[in-house]
Amino acid sequence: MKTRVIIADDHPVVIQGIRDALEKSDRFDVVAEFADGKSLLQSALLTRADLLLLDLNMPGMDGLQTLDRLKKSHLPLKIIVLTSYVSSQLADQCREAGAQGYLIKTEDLHRLLDRIDHILHGELVFPDFSGPEQQGGSDFSYFDEFLKKYKLTKREVEIIRMVCNDYNSKEIADKLYLSTFTVQTHRRNIVKKLGLDDSKISLYRFAIDNGVI
Repeated sequence: MKTRVIIADDHPVVIQGIRDALEKSDRFDVVAEFADGKSLLQSALLTRADLLLLDLNMPGMDGLQTLDRLKKSHLPLKIIVLTSYVSSQLADQCREAGAQGYLIKTEDLHRLLDRIDHILHGELVFPDFSGPEQQGGSDFSYFDEFLKKYKLTKREVEIIRMVCNDYNSKEIADKLYLSTFTVQTHRRNIVKKLGLDDSKISLYRFAIDNGVI
């Protein structure tokens, strides 16, 4: 019996590339494609699928929010996150949210099939982020030009880093000796200044692109 696969990604070229790779093998059947998390979660096909290939950066409801919803639904399907974000913090969050794998999109597609086989046999597949090429963002310093460019304060950058490390507002407040209300106000100001939507993925994208994490 073929493995029934759902692909959730808002880039048609990526979807086509994955579909082509899977359909070259007679072991997979791509049963549905979705461009956003909300339509994915509304689909009855989720209950009949064996594997979900999930992009993190999708409109409306991002991949992390989708993972959280899927975890609560207790569906038996395996989930592999496909992303361009090289981030150990983000990979850890996806693992905690129930994903069995975290694959970087720049990997060759033939390696995707190998990773899928491992995951279907009960293994977890996550990158090794210990190499020196993965560690460039850990020593971020608060450059004046960066702060001026985005009109951020040092406190706001500190909060961005903590949000990306999966601290909630109360935990941030406790660590910084602030009120939860103050932290929530900072978070609203950050989103407004940067012109982001109110999702963790958009903040991750900004943080990674600018070396904050």
